[in-house]
Amino acid sequence: MNDRRKEIGGPFDALGYLHLKNGMTPGEVAETLRWTGEAESADIEALNADNPDGIRHQLNRPVSRIIDADPRFACFLNHPAAAPYLETFLGADYRHIDNELYYTYPGYAGGNWHRGVSSHANGHVSQGAFICPMVKVFYCLTDVGPGEGEFAVVPGSHRSGAEEQEPHAFDDVSAGDMILFNEGLLHNGLPNLSTKTRKTVIVNFGRMDAAVWPGYKPSPRTLSAAAEPQRAILTNEASGVWREPDLSNAPP
Repeated sequence: MNDRRKEIGGPFDALGYLHLKNGMTPGEVAETLRWTGEAESADIEALNADNPDGIRHQLNRPVSRIIDADPRFACFLNHPAAAPYLETFLGADYRHIDNELYYTYPGYAGGNWHRGVSSHANGHVSQGAFICPMVKVFYCLTDVGPGEGEFAVVPGSHRSGAEEQEPHAFDDVSAGDMILFNEGLLHNGLPNLSTKTRKTVIVNFGRMDAAVWPGYKPSPRTLSAAAEPQRAILTNEASGVWREPDLSNAPP
């Protein structure tokens, strides 16, 4: 934990992201790919029978609420390579916001630059503490090279007025890598000019007071199946639609 605190005011603060090489073992990657193959045919309407309106808030490329589709994916809520960073940035009682099994298919034309929360004058660091309300983790299940639908960010764009930097494309990804980033960072998916499908498990995290994103409230079955630490992460105490906290009066 102490070593990871150096990222606050250090690399994570400066860039807005971390690229963790080999966060997952080859065995973990192979096992997760088996799970994804089984999950690809999930009945999305049946999965959302508890909240049919939730589908319109989901991405489903191919399966949103992947933890509900297959509770084995709950292991990504507190993966030992990512959890210490999440605890450092969001607090030991961090919470789940949403989750995806996300594919970037051949022929994908690319997305639009966007961010999940507003940028902040000091990059969401205040008096040595990280105050960003949302951190996302990409668990990369496939190698990704240039032109293969790589994920891209604008380094430093979580800081207000720093949006003119050159984008950084994650075109040196190996299966098992993890990418953690501040959701105030401008990010995008680039065109996939290859014949490969980029496969990623994506989990979005927030602080204790974060509400789950609309359409992503975990089912009672999932909460029952999850181990205790994972159940706590899935149990959001905040209610209603997720809203970005007001950071306008946060001290510099």
